[in-house]
Amino acid sequence: MKSTNFYRFLLAGLISASSLGAFAQVNDVKDSIQIMQKDIDAVKKSIKKLEKLKVSGYIQAQMEVAQEYASTKVGGTTTYQADKDLESGDFIRFGIRRGRVKIAWEESMGTAVFQLDITEKGLGIKDAYLKIWDPWKKIVTLTGGIFDRPFGDEISYSSSRRESPERSMVFQSLFPDERDLGVMLTIAAPKGSVIEGLKLDAGMFSGNGIRVDDNSKMDFIGHLKYDKKWNKMSFGIGASMYLGTTNNADTFIYKVAKVGDIFEWKKTEVEINQLNKRQYFGIDAQYTIETASGLTNIRGEFLMGNQPSKKGSFGSPRGDTYVQGANGESSFNYMRKFMGGHVYLVQDIYKTPLTFVFKYGYLNPNTEWKGNKVNKTDLANHNYGFGLLWKINSYIRLQAFYEVVVNEKTDKIAIVDSKAPKGTALDYSKIVPANLFTLRLQYRF
Repeated sequence: MKSTNFYRFLLAGLISASSLGAFAQVNDVKDSIQIMQKDIDAVKKSIKKLEKLKVSGYIQAQMEVAQEYASTKVGGTTTYQADKDLESGDFIRFGIRRGRVKIAWEESMGTAVFQLDITEKGLGIKDAYLKIWDPWKKIVTLTGGIFDRPFGDEISYSSSRRESPERSMVFQSLFPDERDLGVMLTIAAPKGSVIEGLKLDAGMFSGNGIRVDDNSKMDFIGHLKYDKKWNKMSFGIGASMYLGTTNNADTFIYKVAKVGDIFEWKKTEVEINQLNKRQYFGIDAQYTIETASGLTNIRGEFLMGNQPSKKGSFGSPRGDTYVQGANGESSFNYMRKFMGGHVYLVQDIYKTPLTFVFKYGYLNPNTEWKGNKVNKTDLANHNYGFGLLWKINSYIRLQAFYEVVVNEKTDKIAIVDSKAPKGTALDYSKIVPANLFTLRLQYRF
């Protein structure tokens, strides 16, 4: 009997010890699970925070084959003396056209964006801006810093998506940096409303491009746009305005005047540092439809206005500090009325990864001068571009594009060009050879 009680007591002790051990193990497991959960929550919090950071970009490596007087975008300057051993007279250049890295941090009410351009020519800033919107319906947005000028359609059309290597001539001349330093207000119609698709961009800008602001004068840029989308079709139309000035460092300006049957530049005395009016007006339209043959995109723009420019250059200023020079060579005091634009036809080729591209561009820097012109800068140009895109995958794209440049003819000028052999004059009574072939490989991430 005593022996039985002993065994019962021993068994109860073993059971109690086992229970205590199991209880301790359960507590240890619970503690481990709690620690793991805290670690998981910390990782989730870090991941959620990192989701606010977005890094993207693209790199464009290209080869260019240019005729004697074409303007290349990569490599060194094309000069006859440097490449005179080429029997064809063509020039070949290799380089990185664009190497962009874009960093964006987005919160519920705004975003901050930085974009750099890295090529063999150096490092440059393309974007640096803040964007804040209303927290309810995102109807009103305020943008400040360095960003795309809100003029027309082609400026804001990303270079990584554009079907031609460069923007049209008129935009390269009027907006050489595409971006500017300023502040912009955007008002978009609410979704679901009768006027959904209507958007207004309006802002004040330095007018220098990506340069330090060095005066108290600001330029106004505005763009009113309406977009409409259906199942397999979309349509857009817009109107743009640029109202600004450039500083005239000289005491005179030049305007086109007609004396009898002859046009000439008429010199007029003015006060030094007079502000010359810089005004552009533009319209743009886009149409896209998806059919059995693939996606078809047609878009175009037309611009006209007044451009204060140099005697030997139609381009806009890159900075407001101008040097007074003899005969106005260093000041933007040649007042020109211009006209220009472009048209794209982009057609996917059935069910292939290939896309055909046709582009026509036009720029007449001086519409007031009729007949034979006496200045190379005033000559009109027509550009005809033909291209093929191969979308290898969602990241890699190969582009081949050939551009034919046709200049306005005149027998009044024969200019000695720096690219020509010494002592040779360009004859503008015929077409100057300036065609350009571009082969570009792009990787986007």
